[in-house]
Amino acid sequence: MSGTANFKLKFMGWVGCICLIPGIAFAGLTTAQRKSQFERALGLVISAVTPDMPVDERDRLIEAYMNGKSNKGLAVQDVYRGYIVSVLHEDQEAVGDRALEACQMRFAKPCALVAINDEIATDGQLEYKDMPRLHYAGDFDLSQIPTIRLDTRNRADLQRYFRASEPKAIAIHPWGELFISWGTADAQQTVLNKCNNFGRDKQNGPCFLYAINTKVVLPERITRPK
Repeated sequence: MSGTANFKLKFMGWVGCICLIPGIAFAGLTTAQRKSQFERALGLVISAVTPDMPVDERDRLIEAYMNGKSNKGLAVQDVYRGYIVSVLHEDQEAVGDRALEACQMRFAKPCALVAINDEIATDGQLEYKDMPRLHYAGDFDLSQIPTIRLDTRNRADLQRYFRASEPKAIAIHPWGELFISWGTADAQQTVLNKCNNFGRDKQNGPCFLYAINTKVVLPERITRPK
């Protein structure tokens, strides 16, 4: 039996278990009860997708996701058996693509969406989606920057970047953190240092150079000055 078919059978099984809980009508649940049911469902999905994940690691992942601020999403990469939580987006519509972009930037392969806010995002078959902005390598274009939130996209230094003096560079982290430097000989090192020194769990991956001068280099996955 294929992995996809096996996952679908497991998915249908745990959905059935949730639906058959005695005395529970999901629509009538309190907020706390709904959260508890979602947390249980999320745990079952993660167990089905990555059955080799240790229980304590799975619990930490669920806790990190539950504690994340909305709007948020959870995505998985099946080859590396890795997950990424993407949070604090301005609306729910933006979450799906940004979570998938963040995951693909982290693991270098297409990912599948597992959850958005307090809803499971799959109907039983994970869809691994290649995100086109991760492959863009043309001239600097604000619309092609992946993962970043609207407030970052509207930052004055990013808006002025194209016309700023060279040498210049941009570094980006899968979480959507973005750093800029221009007018100094070590612009690449400066932005990488700023980005990598930003307070975060290093397990969530390194920063990458997004642009050198006005050329986008993200597909090269550069983590050191070029």
